[in-house]
Amino acid sequence: MVTAFLATKLSIPPARARLVPRPRLIERLDAAMGSRLILVSAPAGFGKTTLLGEWIHHWGRPVAWLSLDAGDNAPARFWSYLILALQAIHEEIGESVLATLRTLQPPPLEAIVSAVANDISDLVHGDRLVPVVLDDYQVIDTPTIHEALAALVEHLPPSLCLVVASRADPPLPLAHLRSRGLLAELRARDLRFTLEESATFLHDSMHLELTADDIAALDSRTEGWIAGLQLAAISLQGQSPEHAADFIADFAGSHRYVLDYLTEEVLQRQPADVQSFLLQTAGLDRLTAPLCDAVCGRSDSQALLEHLERANLFVVPLDEHRRWYRYHHLFAGLLRRRLEQSRPAEVAALHHRASAWYEQNGSLAEAVAHALAAEDVERAAALIEGNVIALLGHRELAALLGWLSALPDHVVRARPWLSIAYAWALLYAGQLGGAEHYVQEAERHVPHLELPSGGTLTAPVALPTALPAAADLSAQEQADRHIAGHVAVIRAYQAGLAAEHARAGSLARQALEWLPEDDLLARGLATTLLAIALRRTGDLTAAVEAFAEAIAVGQAAGDSFVADLSRINLAGLRLEQGRLREAAALFRGVALPAEERAGRSACTRPPTAGLAHGRLATVLCEWNELEAALRHARQGLEISKCWGQAEFVVTNYIDVAEVLAALGDLEGTMEALHLAREAQQDLPWPVWVAAVEVDLRLQLGDDAHGRIWVQTSGLGVEDKIGLPERAAYVTLARMLLLQGDLSGAQYLLNRLLRMVEASGSLGLAIRVLVLQALALQSQGRGEQALAVLSRALAIGEPEGYVRTFSGEGAPMERLLREAAQRGILVSYVRRLLAAMGSTPGEVPPPAVYAAPLPGPLVEPLTMREIEVLQLLADGLANKEIADRLFISIGTVKNHLKSIYGKLEVDSRTRAVARGRALGLFSPNAH
Repeated sequence: MVTAFLATKLSIPPARARLVPRPRLIERLDAAMGSRLILVSAPAGFGKTTLLGEWIHHWGRPVAWLSLDAGDNAPARFWSYLILALQAIHEEIGESVLATLRTLQPPPLEAIVSAVANDISDLVHGDRLVPVVLDDYQVIDTPTIHEALAALVEHLPPSLCLVVASRADPPLPLAHLRSRGLLAELRARDLRFTLEESATFLHDSMHLELTADDIAALDSRTEGWIAGLQLAAISLQGQSPEHAADFIADFAGSHRYVLDYLTEEVLQRQPADVQSFLLQTAGLDRLTAPLCDAVCGRSDSQALLEHLERANLFVVPLDEHRRWYRYHHLFAGLLRRRLEQSRPAEVAALHHRASAWYEQNGSLAEAVAHALAAEDVERAAALIEGNVIALLGHRELAALLGWLSALPDHVVRARPWLSIAYAWALLYAGQLGGAEHYVQEAERHVPHLELPSGGTLTAPVALPTALPAAADLSAQEQADRHIAGHVAVIRAYQAGLAAEHARAGSLARQALEWLPEDDLLARGLATTLLAIALRRTGDLTAAVEAFAEAIAVGQAAGDSFVADLSRINLAGLRLEQGRLREAAALFRGVALPAEERAGRSACTRPPTAGLAHGRLATVLCEWNELEAALRHARQGLEISKCWGQAEFVVTNYIDVAEVLAALGDLEGTMEALHLAREAQQDLPWPVWVAAVEVDLRLQLGDDAHGRIWVQTSGLGVEDKIGLPERAAYVTLARMLLLQGDLSGAQYLLNRLLRMVEASGSLGLAIRVLVLQALALQSQGRGEQALAVLSRALAIGEPEGYVRTFSGEGAPMERLLREAAQRGILVSYVRRLLAAMGSTPGEVPPPAVYAAPLPGPLVEPLTMREIEVLQLLADGLANKEIADRLFISIGTVKNHLKSIYGKLEVDSRTRAVARGRALGLFSPNAH
């Protein structure tokens, strides 16, 4: 059960039958549309909403309208509704942002503003002016919303104007806008009824026969305050002329006291049945007949609501069909105070009935809110508990945190699913300490289902207790296993963060045995965690199968985060296996669809897209496509910085540093490494990152850092080498070679080669073989060096490895020249030498590098068009390209049409040939 958006918040107030025409104000609003912001600011009861509703109906063009309430102070809710309002102008505005606002971590507000502003600029064209109305803005008191809205105002195109109605000046840059002539204002002095408007209202709308003197007196007493005039008019209805004159003569006082007095007068003059209805429904933010019937225990609420509207008893219709209403805010506040004073014992019962009605009608948020207003924490807890899986599945984490924090801790601790929900919400919010408390509370409810404490992952994991099959269990036993399954997933997640991969895998497997088949959310994450653990502990074959299963479960559950995280980890596994092409396709499959969905703003893309871009950069860097690699690395970093997840940010900074080092940018590399350390904050500097830093510094001629690292890293050639640390030991072997310890280096390299070949980690095997070849060369054992190099070349050639070889400098260049002269993979060796700026003696360089470049294109190819052209060069058909890039065949054809036009060719063959001449392909394109 998930709360739906309330369409009435987006509805323009319907035209009122007895409206006082206000052409002078309509004209002022029309003239103000050239401004960036129109502010309609006045206290309650000055007719702000009524005026804007009249103006919009007069406007007769597309308009965005949003009626705000206190619940909109949650940034994600505010922007979700504002985007829905803007979609009345164009249905595509903010579509990508709207999809991300309900994810685990909604994007930062600056990203939302940027994406919405860009969409408006791209989609709203022409010279027609469009108002965007925010009514009752005074209810917003969240500073970040004010800041983001100010930024949106700054970037609105000329065709749009923001209109803000508020009881007080909002904390927006009004002085700045005023000084630039971009602010138009209507205030209380402008909105007050003139004497003529007061007369029209009293005569035509309220049907009072008053003298000119009486009207002037009332106008003077109320100072044109519309609500006060209306209340006075209601009190005057049915009075004799003599009593009316006396009333008007005595009518005085400040607005607040006048309003209190007149409310009493209004209520006392209504029939008892109407008074009771008004008080019983005072606690409802919105009124509809079925809800009012349920709360009041009656069946004629629709007729009463229509009567209240006709009688001008401060009821505002919210739709054209007169199904939903609300009370005037000030009137509602006074009704609530009167209810609390006169019938305090009824308040809780009324909220309880409202909660029950909302629950039955699928509005969980309102049901919980009324349960909390009734101080019925047990009911609120039961509502939340009964919908935990749906709330987690639909990423209602902010709502969960708010509701759970409103409950007494003992209520949460008494219900295991509330503890589970709290733990998940806190984990995703990064509050690991708080999450641990509630995991322990959940464990307390199922003490007979003990979790595995560790062990060997690859061994079969039996249930800790001899449990029967799920079908043979009682309902209580199945419920206990479900709770224990979630606890096991959370514990697996925590173990993975602590690099306890064997324990993480055992816990994930245990979770999958306990979790029911229909809990796809938890099963998807458990499968992902199991796959990661299998990868980290060396069972790559099983890991591939587990990642494929995790992707399928994530897709079935509609959980893109789990599916994409599994794809990225599967791609990382393919990198370990040396399968660069497949890894690049998987990374693109996460990064590029996210880019297409989210538009230009980095921060509207999910964090997995940032990681995918950065990892794709590592593949492009290996292919020596350094400019493209740097674009992807920086793009990935930009996305990850938006989300602030330390492990992603550190990884992306290292990706950037790797590409900059390949480009020879010492200063940029050092800066990226420095920022990676800052992003790591107080966490220990990972072993693999420290090793990468040594490698990058060596590329740039700094071996002093590596010598210190050898002494302080604690790594040794006799160590028991875990699979996650293998790359660090390759770096250690490199440093031993540099320091002249050939025997130690060779011993370590031989150990590593046996390990990586046994596990199928051919990507790392190439690096080990390259170092072995260089070690043999340095000992004068040229034939053996060439034999080892030949093995590395044979592994690297099919996937287009370049920088693993070319980055080794002059010693590798000499070996490659010798290989070319011996006829060893000559075409591949040519490409490697060309990448090093060299040629193999008499062997000419390949045509792709020797051909003169044609003149520049009139219009450059986009990144996506280059990728399509690359796949075209690889011989893929249109359907294969579509499948590889996760786009439709029609989109592929559109890309090809654009490519042909830009390259000025008329066939696939000529497009590929011209692409090669322009140097658009990676070295492995054939």
